[in-house]
Amino acid sequence: MLKRTVAGILAALFGIAIIIFRDTPALVIVVAALSVLATREIEKVIGITNKAIYYISLVFSGLVVVYYEFRPELADMGIVIPTTIAFAVYCVLVFMLMLTDFEHTKFEQVASVIVASALVPWAFSTLIFLNDMSETYPEKFDRSYDLFFILFGLFAAWLTDTFAYFTGRFLGKHKMCPNISPKKTVEGAIGGVLGCILSCVILYVIFENKVFEIHSLSIWWVIAVSVILSLVGMCGDLTASVVKRNFGVKDFGNILPGHGGVMDRFDSGLFVLSMLYAIITITGNVL
Repeated sequence: MLKRTVAGILAALFGIAIIIFRDTPALVIVVAALSVLATREIEKVIGITNKAIYYISLVFSGLVVVYYEFRPELADMGIVIPTTIAFAVYCVLVFMLMLTDFEHTKFEQVASVIVASALVPWAFSTLIFLNDMSETYPEKFDRSYDLFFILFGLFAAWLTDTFAYFTGRFLGKHKMCPNISPKKTVEGAIGGVLGCILSCVILYVIFENKVFEIHSLSIWWVIAVSVILSLVGMCGDLTASVVKRNFGVKDFGNILPGHGGVMDRFDSGLFVLSMLYAIITITGNVL
């Protein structure tokens, strides 16, 4: 109970910090730092010992976030870096560095490093993407939508977990996936989804009546997306559990002694924020 309470307080503080600093350079600094820390935790878990790959991947994970934040400014200066080319060059470099210590560097470790240092920072960068939705779709969303989408994603990730925990604690009887996470129950999952829907609908009603200037979203869109995000968040949490089980560790890190690391706090959040960004991008032209 104490662990869950502390995690909730930290999540609330993070959410408040995002709200306060989302239009300042502090946002990109925080997101880049989280990306580097998360990448480091994953690489420690998989046991990468190739120092060149280790340090270059950490630098790359931070640069991914910085690039996405300043890509418009770079384009204005005539500097255009296609992401596919940058990613391909990075992969080639990492595999070349594998040759420098091939006796101790396995292919699966290198593949895991690429996922950790490219996909995880991209997922964190969706916080930046969501904060720029009013610029991406100015005819659909006013500036207040940027804050709404960020809160929507954080609510869906963290409140699903909270409602699932307490519902499962008091009503849980049927194990959902005992071989992955023995404490998770079907009742808890249902409570998580319902709690997510309720929380996100309340958030929407407040913004719809008090904040939005452009009214583009319907409550049915919010409900449908809440269900999707809640389920995706639970899958993200289970995926992280599988990875930790595969490598025989309890937590990804110990940056918060007794409460795990960055990846332990953001495993479901990265899945949820990425999915929310994808849904808005896909439906942005038809809302």
